[in-house]
Amino acid sequence: MKLGWVMGGLWSMATLAAEPSTLSIYSVEYPPLVLKGESGKLSGIAVEAVAQALQLAGLGVRMPEIPWKRAQMQVQQDADSCLMPFTRSPEREKMYRWVGLVMESNQSLFINSHHPVVLNSLDDAKGKRIVVLLGSSMADYLKKNNIAYSVRPTPEEAERELAAGVADVWAVHDVVANYTIKQVGTPADHIREALQVQPTSIYMACSLKMSDATALKLNRAFQQLRESGKLEKIVAKYMK
Repeated sequence: MKLGWVMGGLWSMATLAAEPSTLSIYSVEYPPLVLKGESGKLSGIAVEAVAQALQLAGLGVRMPEIPWKRAQMQVQQDADSCLMPFTRSPEREKMYRWVGLVMESNQSLFINSHHPVVLNSLDDAKGKRIVVLLGSSMADYLKKNNIAYSVRPTPEEAERELAAGVADVWAVHDVVANYTIKQVGTPADHIREALQVQPTSIYMACSLKMSDATALKLNRAFQQLRESGKLEKIVAKYMK
């Protein structure tokens, strides 16, 4: 009995020791989910939601800065690391642990209202000059459907090209497009959503190697944010 008690105690200590106190969170500038200020300080819907969830879960955070594509591969290797914001998709489903739902949105195709582009289906986009954010799930989706596109480093650059007529179509999350159009100051009737491609869920996604205990803590923290109404208030703060 004594040996069993000692072994049980050692096992409990080892389990506790394996739990991280700090997570590495990788992000990409994606207004209004992630905004980067002039001093490099981050804000936005996903930033505030994740910060509050980590606090509820009793976890600290590191925010290394590496290219977004590399970050996605890094999280697949490191146990205590996550991505935000990250779109959940069938292609990505088995590659990450989807621990925290930040918000729902639509992947959509936006056009310049003053140009004769008609989009009744995704196939209508073929042959058009399409711009999309580098490393985004929308780029993956277009590639899967054999639709050519050009990548841009920021939503603002993609929006400007569409507004100027350099691009025919902007493939993007509706929440990102609506926020960017408003911030840039483009007239409300100049750019419009022409086609909703598919509904999506934007998450904090973590490594498959993350322990069940840590993933459960994070999942419960996000659930608490939703049930308390705090997550809704964060979204409203940036979308008003």
